[in-house]
Amino acid sequence: MAEKNSPPRLVLIFSVLSALFILSQFYRVSSAVIAPNLIRDLGLNAEMFGILGGAFFYAFTLLQIPMGPMLDRIGPRKIMSVSCLIGALGAFLFAFGNSFHAVLLGRILIGAGMAPMLMGSFKTFTLRYPPEQFATLVGIISSVGTIGNIFAASPLAFLASTVGWRMTFLITGWIAILLSFLVFWILKGEKIGGERFSSIPGDKPEMGVLQSIRLIVGSLAFWQFGAVAFFRYGIFVSLQGLWLGPYLIYIKGFSPVQAGNLLILLAVGGIVGSPIGGHLSDRCAQSRKSVALLGLSLYCFSLFPLIGLWRMEHSLLFGLIFFLIGFFHGFGMSLYAHAKDSFPMAISGTVMTYVNFFTMAGAGIFMPLLGKVIESFPRTNNDYPAEAYHLSFLICFLGMAASLVFYAFSPKSKIGR
Repeated sequence: MAEKNSPPRLVLIFSVLSALFILSQFYRVSSAVIAPNLIRDLGLNAEMFGILGGAFFYAFTLLQIPMGPMLDRIGPRKIMSVSCLIGALGAFLFAFGNSFHAVLLGRILIGAGMAPMLMGSFKTFTLRYPPEQFATLVGIISSVGTIGNIFAASPLAFLASTVGWRMTFLITGWIAILLSFLVFWILKGEKIGGERFSSIPGDKPEMGVLQSIRLIVGSLAFWQFGAVAFFRYGIFVSLQGLWLGPYLIYIKGFSPVQAGNLLILLAVGGIVGSPIGGHLSDRCAQSRKSVALLGLSLYCFSLFPLIGLWRMEHSLLFGLIFFLIGFFHGFGMSLYAHAKDSFPMAISGTVMTYVNFFTMAGAGIFMPLLGKVIESFPRTNNDYPAEAYHLSFLICFLGMAASLVFYAFSPKSKIGR
């Protein structure tokens, strides 16, 4: 059975884990706001800045592969504590760097340091909290993490203009060190092997790393989880982070401020939808798949109005569509609960981080893929035609629909409780 924890301690654990994820989310998108400062101070060109921005994601994504077995065998307490220190080192190097290669290394270390924060939190949920609360906790921490994106917008711009971007990252480095000690302290007494319910008969905590990997990658269900996770997040972050903005401004004629206000509704929808989807998943724990499949099907349908079959001009209509996209996208966090419950609990960290690999890979692949689609159209008046965007949005819809059909044949949870 899981180690007993008092409610105040569980709240404190969740608060520290949330702070870690907020910091990770802050680092993930922090380059955008300070782009002019970095380009000016370091003499970067567009290609160098693109490499710098992507360094976090590539380090983060690749480390999901070893991170899962490490969380299962070593435990989130040690992994997250050490990783925080690596992230702090990266922040200090980024702050003091005077060359492209120095700040690039800093950015890589930051990505490596933040790699286990969300999945380490999920693994902690399986070890410390009642199983019927898992998906709800996943949804809540996903919503709370949005604070990091908010901090990386106007607050970061304000700090960069007052104390400077270098001092700002020095401060975040010290915050990472503080959180390292906090998570090491709050997770004391952590026990890894055999401390939770088995998901399926024959669950053996002593399962070897290679054996667990063979079990996961040899399962069709894993690829079904990975496929839908790939398209779910890859599409969302590509639309939110890149292509919906130019579409609203250049094709629909909205001002940058109006476009920004509409795009915020994607995040607002996710903030609301993630905990609701998680709660419903816990209420229907014997069929988490049903909640995830319903939510992501509605997410897919919410993408359909963007493909340009009929004219949309009014901001209220765009706002409603964007909110629904964000809301039902949030239901996709239930995928982690479905994946966790479909494999032995002893390898839950490995399963969830491998699904997360597909999630982050979707972001890394879909952004440039849609860019190539749009680039294939001739430019007119310094921008691309509406058909270029509509085709890219159609690809998003079809890709999501295909992954949902594949996922629909996945097995239900085998939680056995």
